[in-house]
Amino acid sequence: MSTKITKATLTNFQKVSFAEIVPSGNLIVLAGKNESGKTSTLDGLQAAICGHNSRDIKRPIRDGHGKGAIEIELSDGSTLLRGYTPSGSTLKGKDAAGVKFGQSDIDSRLSSLGIDGRKFISLGAKEQLAALLSIVDLPFVPAELDAQRKKIEVARLLVGQQGKAIGDVAVDPSLPLEETSAGDLIAAIRAAEDAKRAVLAAEAAARNAAGNVSDIKTKIAALTADLATWEAEMKESSAALDATERPADPAPLEAQLAGVEETNATIRANNAAIQQAKRKDSLRDEYAALTADIEAIDKRKKDGLAAAVMPIEGLDFDDEGVLYQGVPFSRASGAKQLIVSAAMIMATNPELRVIVIRDGNVLDMDNLALLDAMAEATNFQVFIEIVAPTADTHEYFFTDGELNK
Repeated sequence: MSTKITKATLTNFQKVSFAEIVPSGNLIVLAGKNESGKTSTLDGLQAAICGHNSRDIKRPIRDGHGKGAIEIELSDGSTLLRGYTPSGSTLKGKDAAGVKFGQSDIDSRLSSLGIDGRKFISLGAKEQLAALLSIVDLPFVPAELDAQRKKIEVARLLVGQQGKAIGDVAVDPSLPLEETSAGDLIAAIRAAEDAKRAVLAAEAAARNAAGNVSDIKTKIAALTADLATWEAEMKESSAALDATERPADPAPLEAQLAGVEETNATIRANNAAIQQAKRKDSLRDEYAALTADIEAIDKRKKDGLAAAVMPIEGLDFDDEGVLYQGVPFSRASGAKQLIVSAAMIMATNPELRVIVIRDGNVLDMDNLALLDAMAEATNFQVFIEIVAPTADTHEYFFTDGELNK
């Protein structure tokens, strides 16, 4: 349910001696020269609805009078009477049934930004952002999403630093991955030496047998039996010699042994380079994955903002605060700031739909028309003061505290 003002009556309040306003539209313009009572009327509406603020209103009672009052009738049949005497201020509120209510009951029906059209402008950047986020329905929590992004950025920075620390890595693909074992080479050399000794022994045995054969032949007559034996022995020794595997030449192995440590050191360095290259590739992949995560968060935020319904077109935000048409809200023109501030109150969708705007001259005719259209679309009343020398077409024109309709 929405509630608006059907009539507001001010008596001896600040500069106003008497004024009765019966709104007929959504944009209620209070015109007049400076010090004529326009601002006092807006102050009275705000004091009646939001409560008296002694800091803003130093002398509520019109000079020369003993008391003052603001009475407001609302569309739901309730009434508010803010009275002033030299001893202080009182509020009397009654609903349509005559039941009394107080300031807290009124406050519960107001926007969180109150009714001052410039309230949003007066907030700090962080407060403006909090106010906007309390209104806009986003598919994510901005603070949580920003924290998640920053965490990934820190992880990506660390990965990038590790990759830079590795630097350029030179790998020799021609080298084997396995080092040569000096023990294996020594064993091979010993085996070759053992085989060589076996061959030498076999050769010596063959030579000895051949010599015996020669001796026996000279003594063939006497040693025929011995000859046969030694011939058999020679045959067997020859067969054994033929069956003995010829060993590899140990010289190349010895040369390899002499350079094995240098070769193995090269292989170890190359294997380390291979591992560093793999680590760098892994870090590069991890960095790319983290970058993709950040881009996904940015896209989620962008898509969420694109889908969110802002109080007014062109409104956005970043980590620092509210943006309007791509620049910080504080850098927008005074007219645009005022339009956005009013839109923020409208977007809170309060029950009591009243806004007061001081210094309305910052708005040109186009902006006034826009404000009127916004108020009509949201069923709001916007009371705005404008400095004007003559009444012209203005419905409410003030002169020296008097309202001339």
